[in-house]
Amino acid sequence: MNIAAQWVIIVFGVWLFAVSLLMIFRPQLALYYLSKMASTNLINYTELSLRMIVGFVFWFSAASSKFPEVFEVAGVFLMITAVILMLIPRRWHAAYAVWWSKKLTPAMLKMSAPFSIAAGVFVIYAVL
Repeated sequence: MNIAAQWVIIVFGVWLFAVSLLMIFRPQLALYYLSKMASTNLINYTELSLRMIVGFVFWFSAASSKFPEVFEVAGVFLMITAVILMLIPRRWHAAYAVWWSKKLTPAMLKMSAPFSIAAGVFVIYAVL
């Protein structure tokens, strides 16, 4: 596996783990950050560009990971959804983020945080 690709995946896994800690210990802050997704062009296109890069790296590295099918599907999914979100009006994406930030509760975030931890650990394990 390409070292740069491996590091992108490891950083993504650490990011998932860090987000889960935010969800557990500061769920209100996590909801605030969620409400800001796509709120500006800079935030929107930074988020989507990073999503595209991670998706491409997953797809590119699939064959050399421990779970090639999972990585290939995840990579294609991330790239397709990034393109779709780049093509729709930003205000739709922003409104969707705000809607979820109001619908989710701190307790719901705390309950779902272990899934983010597991995903982070999984992607790191898959490339080491």
